[in-house]
Amino acid sequence: MENKVYAIEIKNLVKNFKNVTAINNLSFSVEKGQLFGFLGLNGAGKTTTLNIILGLLKRTSGEIFINGENFERNVANTRKQIGIVFQESILDASLTVKQNLMTRAYLYVSDFEKNIKVKDIVEEIIKEFQLEEIANREYGKLSGGQKRRVDIARALVHKPSILFLDEPTTGLDPSSRKLVWSILRKIQKERKLTILLTTHYMEEANNCDYSIIIEKGNKLAEGSPTTLKTKYASAMVKVYNNPNIINHAIKAKGFHAITHAIDGIEIRFKTYQMALNFVKNHIELLNDYEIVKGDMDEVFLNVTGAFKNKKEGI
Repeated sequence: MENKVYAIEIKNLVKNFKNVTAINNLSFSVEKGQLFGFLGLNGAGKTTTLNIILGLLKRTSGEIFINGENFERNVANTRKQIGIVFQESILDASLTVKQNLMTRAYLYVSDFEKNIKVKDIVEEIIKEFQLEEIANREYGKLSGGQKRRVDIARALVHKPSILFLDEPTTGLDPSSRKLVWSILRKIQKERKLTILLTTHYMEEANNCDYSIIIEKGNKLAEGSPTTLKTKYASAMVKVYNNPNIINHAIKAKGFHAITHAIDGIEIRFKTYQMALNFVKNHIELLNDYEIVKGDMDEVFLNVTGAFKNKKEGI
């Protein structure tokens, strides 16, 4: 049986800075075509890990594979397969959007193709990212949301199979964030693009196919949003039928964490499994109900909080 080839595979990655371990034996793999969330507080080790994967920082030990190929054995080839959007832009503020994209495209297209394809490549990416109206405007005069779309377009101009997004929507208003993600999701589907995302917006993490949470270079948790919320977030049972009768009946059975809602009552539990057990054991009371899981914010706080308490001996 052949070994599975991942878009990104990290094995036992370690990075030490003198006496400080920034990345502690970190391993994870990203499936091809996946939107992968790389989550952690500031200083957790996310950017350090990205810099090592991209070859911008030397590792202490461990292995990195891009599309099944050892990164260090063929750096030039593997770099062609990836695009990166940094937290800070690297584009020229005095050039227009189109000029910036043309400049980047010429870096990737071979000499004999340049006169034929560069213009077509740039026109295509301008259309994909809805940049037609700002294509001839100077990059430095754009709004934050417009700049971010151009930044991502720049990272995809050579059509890589993997895109790294380092806090891509920080500082953007909700409308701009929504537009950026709408375009990204469309392009990801069309190109079968793999995306590794670092973010502190948990609503973005909730849209990931799979995520890991790290702190101080340690992997604390991993899974799909559903798996993480089931394991690490609270849950509640919302009951809609005969709320007053149900309220008394439930209290008689010893459940007191009850909140009165406009259309019924809510019974809160520490975990999804506890809520599920309650429903199974008291189904005769629940003609009209739903189980609502907690959100990724709660997952993140519970996971990182438990790690901090463990380190402090609490």
